[in-house]
Amino acid sequence: MPNTEAQNPKRYTAIIGGSFDPIHNGHLYLAARLSADPEIETVALMPVGNHHFKKDTTILPFEQRLQLIQTVLQPGVEVWLDDAAGSGYTADLMRRLQAKYPEKHFAFVIGSDNLATLHHWYDFEWLKANVTFLIVPRVGYELQGLDELGINYLIKDIRPPEVSSSSIRQKIAQGLSIRGLVPEEIEPQVSRLYASGIKS
Repeated sequence: MPNTEAQNPKRYTAIIGGSFDPIHNGHLYLAARLSADPEIETVALMPVGNHHFKKDTTILPFEQRLQLIQTVLQPGVEVWLDDAAGSGYTADLMRRLQAKYPEKHFAFVIGSDNLATLHHWYDFEWLKANVTFLIVPRVGYELQGLDELGINYLIKDIRPPEVSSSSIRQKIAQGLSIRGLVPEEIEPQVSRLYASGIKS
């Protein structure tokens, strides 16, 4: 049976995974809000080395994406490297984390826009039985059909800025400003790195 875990006293390590290509203000807003949540013990940004769904779009090497993340890391938020050499599959990552940190309770963060295709994720039956998903509502993607998925979940009504890494890359390719989309301290570096990567 699905479990909303509304009465669960456990505190979670919230895993925000992704390519972070590049990290942006939406990621950081979400991380900050989760780090202030009493149900969350730790927020871990986990950049993936090989993103299964984005093999043809990732531009920056892992080391450069990681350096950008570390530059803007906020208090209360950590960066973990457990997916640096992983397969890109969430099930494989969560198996590794649960084996490495058996004392922790993990919640894998997804947007509600992922719910419609979640049942197609690799090894979904294992995910359904073993992983708690922390769901963040996205505009235009309702939570209908959630219980039919049979997953364990938490819902956090956090509304990050509507910004995406792909839109940032597109703006840079068009020679447009990305001010306000990424932190000021990395804005020049992001523009330079991605302009170089796009041209090559």
